[in-house]
Amino acid sequence: MVTGVWHRTKVKINRFLGGPLPEACTAHEPTCPLPYEITEMIIAHLTHDPRTLKACSLTCRSWYIVAAPYIHHTLILGKVVTRGGLKPLSKLRGLGLMPLVQEVRVKQSRDLDNWFVPRAFGRRSLHYFSAFTNVHTLKLQALKIYRFIPQVERYFEQFSPTLRSIVLSYPHCSPRQLSHFLSLFSNLDDVKIWGLCTDVPNVAALDTTLTPLSAPKLRGRLALGIFSWVETWTHLIASCGGLRFRHMELCTSVSCTPSLLEACAETLEILRFFATDHSRCMSFYMGDLPIDSN
Repeated sequence: MVTGVWHRTKVKINRFLGGPLPEACTAHEPTCPLPYEITEMIIAHLTHDPRTLKACSLTCRSWYIVAAPYIHHTLILGKVVTRGGLKPLSKLRGLGLMPLVQEVRVKQSRDLDNWFVPRAFGRRSLHYFSAFTNVHTLKLQALKIYRFIPQVERYFEQFSPTLRSIVLSYPHCSPRQLSHFLSLFSNLDDVKIWGLCTDVPNVAALDTTLTPLSAPKLRGRLALGIFSWVETWTHLIASCGGLRFRHMELCTSVSCTPSLLEACAETLEILRFFATDHSRCMSFYMGDLPIDSN
């Protein structure tokens, strides 16, 4: 199985690099004589150089086995995906590489038509998207959460057992819809949210029917930028029996501060405020958030 996956991936990587296609693999495919620990150290130094990393993965099976988790660690879904829905995921799944993906990023503009909405999920596409089993981080740009309510579990429940960190920039939702969405991930520790989009339909009646899906751990890091919804946190506090963040960074989110400080009084270790220096705050968040410049 490993040989077959390595050969098929080798063909795809060679095409990406513009090189010749490899000959059919045999049972005597050479392996690297270097000890695994040495190979691992070499590959670890190339994690920020994807082109070289992919080239190294073509060396032999042992180098591919070490390099593959780094190559497929992060999956970025952008506008190009809309040409075929989420069907490109079928190739990843066909190669048996879905378990290697630990971070999924969805990139879309908050000012243009969003492509990542329920209608993008046909039966097959949803089947592929539901095949993730080891994703630790979700980074979602301009996600129209209200479009997935009340069937949010249908689309995102596969992430619940493993997800530890979520990053949202300009989510489209109501305060309670946001807390409902976050409550889906029972092992969630770190939360980052930048900005809000309030241009959503009137969903007040629907919001009253939303109940917590779980009680997330929320014991790691909370970072908020230009965020003013107190109700999101009061709803989570009530449903989770409190918050346990140890590290908080707050930028122009003054209205939320009293509730958050009170809720995390016994666990908070580090607190940082960015009250007036908006440019510094933006540069701080830009390193991790998929913020659209539009």
